Amino acid sequence: MQSDGLSGYAEPAVAADAAAADGTTETWVTFQLDEQTYALHIWEVERIVRAVEVKPVPESPSHIRGVVNIQGRVLPVVDLRARFGQPTRDIGLDDHFIIANTSTTSVVLPADAALGSLEVSGGFVPHDDDERTRCLQKIVPVDGELIYALDLERVVFRDGSFSDRDFASVLAELEMT
Repeated sequence: MQSDGLSGYAEPAVAADAAAADGTTETWVTFQLDEQTYALHIWEVERIVRAVEVKPVPESPSHIRGVVNIQGRVLPVVDLRARFGQPTRDIGLDDHFIIANTSTTSVVLPADAALGSLEVSGGFVPHDDDERTRCLQKIVPVDGELIYALDLERVVFRDGSFSDRDFASVLAELEMT
């Protein structure tokens, strides 16, 4: 399975044990963070690339690791570990960057591994009240594992700490110092 874009992914697997009564399915892109599998709607994912160096941005929220320049586009890096209140770690060159699009901006989400695509039906909405579950759209059981389907808008904008800053000018300032 390739991770340089969605075109290299295998045919989506269908989660039979998560079937909805109406039979509708959704396609999700799955990735791993620590031992947990997460998913984003396939239409939110622009592509997946290998990790590159992240430039820190002063005075950013703790879950904004910095910015990256990917083919001339300066994008903020949203650290899901920090966002969910979990211990963070350095981003390694073996990690992947998921370039994802919200309704107003594009962001980069670091992941330990890009797993592929998955077609699912159903799932359940979590009722826990911690930071991670507040950012989930639903949880989908697949082959005895729980896949956490993220609500990207909530991940990026939920607490109001993310603003659509001009990250290109921030990067230019950082490179001049």
